[in-house]
Amino acid sequence: QQRSQNPMDDSKHQAGKTGAPSPVAPSTSRRLLILYGSQTGCACDVAQRVARESLRYHFEPDLKTMDSYNRTNLPSEELVVFIASTTGQAEAPANMQKFWRFLRRKDIPRSSLKTLKFTVFGLGDSSYPVYNAVARRLHQRLLDLGAEAFHPRGLGDDQDNLGYDEKLNPWLDGLWAKLNKMIPSSLKPLPRGRLLPPVYVAKVVTVKTAKKQKRLDGKASLSSSSSSSSSTTPSSSSCSASPLPLCRTLSSKQLQSFSNRKEILLGEIIENRRLTAADHSQDVRHIVFDFANDRRRRQQQKGGGGGRYDDLEDVSHPAVAAISFEPGDVLDVYPQNHRGGVLKALEQLGLDPNDMISIAVNEEAPRFLRDFSAEGLSSTLPSLISAIDLFTIYLDVFGTPGRYFFEVLAHFASDEMQKEKLEEFVSAEGQLDLYVYNQREKRTYLEVLQDFKSAELPLSYLISHIPRIKARQFSIASSCLKYPNQAHICMAVVSYKTPFKRQKEGICSSWLASLDPKEGKEEGTKFLVPVSFSKGSFRMPADLTKPVIMVGPGTGIAPFMSMCQQRQQHLLLHSKTRRNGVGSCDKEKGDAAGRGSSSNNIYVFFGNRYRKKDFLYEKEWNQMCGAHNRDDDGDDDGNKSQKKEVEVEEEEEQRTISGFYAAFSRDTEKKVYVQHKLAEQKEIIWEVLGKRQGHFMLAGNAQKMPNDVRNQVREIVRVMGKMTEKEAKLFMLRLDSKRRYVQETWA
Repeated sequence: QQRSQNPMDDSKHQAGKTGAPSPVAPSTSRRLLILYGSQTGCACDVAQRVARESLRYHFEPDLKTMDSYNRTNLPSEELVVFIASTTGQAEAPANMQKFWRFLRRKDIPRSSLKTLKFTVFGLGDSSYPVYNAVARRLHQRLLDLGAEAFHPRGLGDDQDNLGYDEKLNPWLDGLWAKLNKMIPSSLKPLPRGRLLPPVYVAKVVTVKTAKKQKRLDGKASLSSSSSSSSSTTPSSSSCSASPLPLCRTLSSKQLQSFSNRKEILLGEIIENRRLTAADHSQDVRHIVFDFANDRRRRQQQKGGGGGRYDDLEDVSHPAVAAISFEPGDVLDVYPQNHRGGVLKALEQLGLDPNDMISIAVNEEAPRFLRDFSAEGLSSTLPSLISAIDLFTIYLDVFGTPGRYFFEVLAHFASDEMQKEKLEEFVSAEGQLDLYVYNQREKRTYLEVLQDFKSAELPLSYLISHIPRIKARQFSIASSCLKYPNQAHICMAVVSYKTPFKRQKEGICSSWLASLDPKEGKEEGTKFLVPVSFSKGSFRMPADLTKPVIMVGPGTGIAPFMSMCQQRQQHLLLHSKTRRNGVGSCDKEKGDAAGRGSSSNNIYVFFGNRYRKKDFLYEKEWNQMCGAHNRDDDGDDDGNKSQKKEVEVEEEEEQRTISGFYAAFSRDTEKKVYVQHKLAEQKEIIWEVLGKRQGHFMLAGNAQKMPNDVRNQVREIVRVMGKMTEKEAKLFMLRLDSKRRYVQETWA
């Protein structure tokens, strides 16, 4: 069969499982195609906002992820709005990658999109070396294929005071002005803030107490007796009720409802250990998830083992491990709300924990709001569920509302002053006030409802506009080779005060910190948590002789612990086979061990506040580098010479890294950070990056640290390489393009 000369016409490249080409939508002057790529849901929110606002101007929005769109129809489109986020190391989101690979094909004719008019809005983070890369590349590629940009590209920055909205709001104003000139309508724009039908129709179908009979109308208002303090996000210590052991009663179908893109596993928490000193302000935990029983559970559901665990194979053996991941990968944890906080929330909303709520998709809602698969969900909310389960497992009631929630509230506010304030919040002039009240203070949905009590939001709207709890991602801090069937994480418990001195706790971290397996064992309870695995940004170089610099302040050290444990196991395996006189082991492991037999390859830089209070994994690092390779501003006990020969030999076998350099900013009069340690080791940095074609990896907080570290590395390159400033910048860009400088940071 002959291939089509234009891959845009190639029927092989069809979206969807059937592979059948979808028909091109009939040409409609008011149709507005909105294609987006979203990794965490932010770009999806922006795309939905564009679709909602388009209705005001009488457009007919057609909202799709880029990968779900039949891309061979693109040459026939007249008008497209693209929304694209950048993830990882300047990579396209998961639901855009197929579209982007196709668009980059070299055999697509340069004039394929000559009839297409488009615009692009990107979501990025300027703390990364390459800012908003996906939107920039998409915009340029569309131009290369002959398309015409009818509206300037917009680039939203998560580091701005108002977040993405700071650039999005003026970009949208310009978009509608441009579209109304291009495609004028005889109809006047609808009033701003027009209320759309809810996505769900919900009502209480069984009520446990007589005083709740009034709830049957589906109203969800706060009781007047509720105090504002009770609606704050609860901490683990403030919840009198014990946490609900999530997923002990959830079926496989319910488990998989968390995501349609990943396999959801149940990890049993078998260790929850505090790493920082008890008197230190920052609580950092080492949490171990075990998956041996999850493998048994999955085998049972497939009919294996006849329902008896002891009939199944030994899952503790690495050859039949329950899980598999690479060093540098990420664990997605699907948290739940604290039971104590949920009980308070239900009381405020006038719901009994045992009330059964029926939920159905509202067919009158716009189609783009009913496309749950676009958000990575394999199903909608359960059709019948208890109030306690709905608000514990599914609804993010302790999350911070978006702008549109205030717009919806304004429709239901009966108090004129409250209504006026809500309308001010959603106006262009009120964005700073909304930021100060909402985003900066991290108000929760319940707190907002408490502050605007006159807005009696119907239950259908409440459930429709409070999103589902999203997974939280943690870098894995362990190796499958060292700990089969387990995944370890290093987690800082989020606890802080807002600018108005209101105490706030992280939903996921405070919940996980409260799950103590020792207490659970006493009560006969196992804490099972739904998780999935995602590919991280970091990968050790294929050639293990290539040196690597790892910089991980705070919990940023986690992925490097995983990588170093993996290297340690390779070296131990190599040493064991050598002692036993074995010529070679498993080829893959043997080759890796052989190539990495010299440990002069890894240099680790760590930073925190106090050596005696928050030196994370101090014992492990000492084992992997040996005292003579450590520079942590600590005391040397001087006893190495007194060690027995066997102990010295064992220590050498454990030695995995060439150097460990720690900066403790509060232990000295002048604050010392990781970038200062890098400057002290400038010869090593240049040797690795400039002479040996090595790699640089950086993980940690996304505020000032990433830029400070990058600037320091560029300065080392300039001085040691005897370059100009321009040459040093180009050198750094080449490192980025070859993935030899990789960073993974978080807010």
